Amino acid sequence: MTPGRLFSVMPGYEALDVERRLPGAPPFISDYHGGHPFVGDYLGNLASSPLVDLGDVTRYAAINEDRRLGQKIALFHQRYDGVECSWQQVLVGAGSSMLLGTFCTWLMLAGYSQVHYLPPIYYKFAYLFKQYNIEPVPVSDLHAFQSDFELQLPNRKTAFVFSDPIWYTGRKVPCEVLDTIKAWQLNTGSLVFVDGTFQYMQWDGTSAEASAQLLADQTLRLICPTKFLSLHGYRCAWLLAPKLLRDTLAELHLNLHGEASLADRLFAHRACDVMFDGGNHKLLDHVQRNYQRLLNKGTLDELFDVETGYFLFARPRTSHARFLSMGQDFFELSGYPDHIRINLLNNSAIDML
Repeated sequence: MTPGRLFSVMPGYEALDVERRLPGAPPFISDYHGGHPFVGDYLGNLASSPLVDLGDVTRYAAINEDRRLGQKIALFHQRYDGVECSWQQVLVGAGSSMLLGTFCTWLMLAGYSQVHYLPPIYYKFAYLFKQYNIEPVPVSDLHAFQSDFELQLPNRKTAFVFSDPIWYTGRKVPCEVLDTIKAWQLNTGSLVFVDGTFQYMQWDGTSAEASAQLLADQTLRLICPTKFLSLHGYRCAWLLAPKLLRDTLAELHLNLHGEASLADRLFAHRACDVMFDGGNHKLLDHVQRNYQRLLNKGTLDELFDVETGYFLFARPRTSHARFLSMGQDFFELSGYPDHIRINLLNNSAIDML
């Protein structure tokens, strides 16, 4: 396990970003976008009403002063996860990236020169850690879904980051791994950040996320309603943070990023309402039908069984020269040289394969 190994993913992302923007670039089948027929259902009035009819556009949105929104979010987690949650733990922002930026800035200001992590984590962590001279130290050479996986957490208090689910392959972090992390929190007093951006998309209809059982006063969880409704044109996410840390992070976040827009505040309310009333089952059914389309076509080898989300990690029989994609090097993975991430909401990608 090599400290700083996380930085090796950055050149690949930078090169891909340049390549996919070139005129005439091949289709990008590992893309980040959504695409589904439920936009109107999920947005309600936001899909058709002028914003000025839905709120006061002359005022700042003051999204983190909206106690009713905070209470909705807290109630959502109580119902879905079966845990106690207070609006005083909720920090809402305009997207996951801003909240990641706030957290990493806080780590730097709090004096963290080293952070432990379980690969894979989002490349934005690599970018921010490098800017802030924070050394990322992996706690395993493998990913949690691999058969020989072993977690090697330090025997001291530190900050630890991991993603659940392992988004690119549609797999959850196993419960026994989360149990180990919780016991380690108890023993060391360490702070844990869970990137749950792709949570609440479990294919078997399970609502609760096991990472909600980690110690609330030592855990931050990042939740993203734009992902679990696949409506990326809105920018909204929230952190569940320890009560003693929430106000510090809120002040830092506001000074770094300013206010969210009224549209994003209204979307946050709407997303909570949708999750209470039917959730994202239509979207997940649509994703699973697209997955079945690929299976029926017989165009994939050695695919991973998907448990959650809308990405598949598999080896296509179609020549890689026909498309742009993201393979193992983007995720600190080895042993799968021909596998790529496939966006199951990308209909043109599914047609091509």
